[in-house]
Amino acid sequence: MIDFAPSTFIFVALPCEAKPLIQAWRLKKLPQKQPFAIYKNADIVLVISGVGKIAMAGAVAYTLAQFPEATQPILLNFGIAGHRHQALGSCFLADKITDAETQRRFYPQLAFDALCPTTLPLITLSSADVEYNDENLRDMEAAAFYEIAVKFSSSELIHCLKVVSDNAESALEKINEELVMAWVQARIADVEGMIAVLTTLRGSLPTSESELYKQLLEQFHFTATNAAKLHTLLNRWQALNHATTLNLAGTKFENSRALLAWLETQLEKHQYYL
Repeated sequence: MIDFAPSTFIFVALPCEAKPLIQAWRLKKLPQKQPFAIYKNADIVLVISGVGKIAMAGAVAYTLAQFPEATQPILLNFGIAGHRHQALGSCFLADKITDAETQRRFYPQLAFDALCPTTLPLITLSSADVEYNDENLRDMEAAAFYEIAVKFSSSELIHCLKVVSDNAESALEKINEELVMAWVQARIADVEGMIAVLTTLRGSLPTSESELYKQLLEQFHFTATNAAKLHTLLNRWQALNHATTLNLAGTKFENSRALLAWLETQLEKHQYYL
């Protein structure tokens, strides 16, 4: 567990996606031994997950558990993706994310004016696809990123920003590290703009410690990590239910973990997938 409360976490799959950001923001690698490469400055944490859903899910869960003091963080999945015909290097914000295996669908809440030219749906695949047989962006991490990220922050603050790296006319085989770094370098301003917009939005979301939060802390024993998780879940409830107080009448919990599990179940009923 790390005694540091950043406001923004950025998750990428590849070192070449991370390098321009590390250099631009002068991020320093955490000296502690970690299962994922983690870089930071005063406000931003950048994590290199590795390729695929399992790697990304593990990186998000592990990293956010290491920073329990980060309340309602901004969470971004940034990196390359394929598309049937969009130009190489163009940048898009995902407005719908589909897991190709499970068919679970997630809908990021675009409660702001997108800085990218437009938004596109994105599909997450278990292996690289060169067919380009639909109008989705295609990657291998976004669905797993989003599914885990919503357990730690409000959906308004969780987004996937993708740079097109391949299409029907320029196949996957043509991608190399130098091209990826050049595309990412050209989009740093978009990432910074996204962070600025979301930082403003974050300031308008409910963050105060409610009476219910204080009451639950007195009633159950919470670790620092689980107390931060409780705070985030209660804030998400407020955001999704227009600040309606959560009714715990008639509920009984053996411990804090049972309470958190129940609260997550209640929130899943409001999740943005079909």
